[in-house]
Amino acid sequence: MLGEVPYAAIPMLFGVQQLVEGRLWLELPAQSPTANLLAVIYLLFSHVLWPAYVPFAVWLLEPGGPRRKLMLVLAAAGIATALFFLAALLAHPVRATIDGAHILYDLPHPYDPIALTCYVAAACGAPLLSSHRTVRLFAIILIGSMIVTALAYVAWFASVWCFFAALTSGTVYLHFAGRSVPRPDDSILLP
Repeated sequence: MLGEVPYAAIPMLFGVQQLVEGRLWLELPAQSPTANLLAVIYLLFSHVLWPAYVPFAVWLLEPGGPRRKLMLVLAAAGIATALFFLAALLAHPVRATIDGAHILYDLPHPYDPIALTCYVAAACGAPLLSSHRTVRLFAIILIGSMIVTALAYVAWFASVWCFFAALTSGTVYLHFAGRSVPRPDDSILLP
C-alpha cells in the first residue's frame, strides 16, 4: 500500500542519518569543511526532517477518524518546529566537536521550550495516538529513549537520542511482519 511507504522508510532514513554521523566522526579530528557540511546535514535530519516527517508518515497509516484529525494538528506543530530549526540553521553557523565519546553539536539556537514541546508532541505524540499497536510501541520506546537520553546524556542529546531512535526504528518492522504479500494472480497469464 502506497500510504505505508513513508512509515516503512523510517529505518532507512535513520540509517542514512547514522551514516552521515559516522562519516562526521571520521572528519571531525581534522575539522575539515566536510565536517561542517556533515554536521549541517545531520542536524537537518535530527531537527528539521523528523518533527515533520514522523507525524505525516503515521497519519498516512491511520484510517479516518478523530485520531487522524488530531495527528494533523501534531503534524502542523511538527512543520512549525521544523521551520523554526531550519531558520536557525540557515541563520547561524553550526559546529560539531568530539567531546569524550560523543559528538557535541553547537546548535545555533537555544533549546526553546516551545519548540522542544512541539517537537516531542509531533515526533512522539503522533505515533502514540495511532490505532496500530505496533506504531504505539514505537512511540513508547522512542519516549523512553528520549527520557533516558535527557537524564544521562543531556549535553550530547542531539547525537545520542538519534542513535537510540535509529535503533528504536527497528520496531517499524513489526508493523509489517507477518502480513502476507499479495502475489500476482498466475491464472491471468494462462490462456
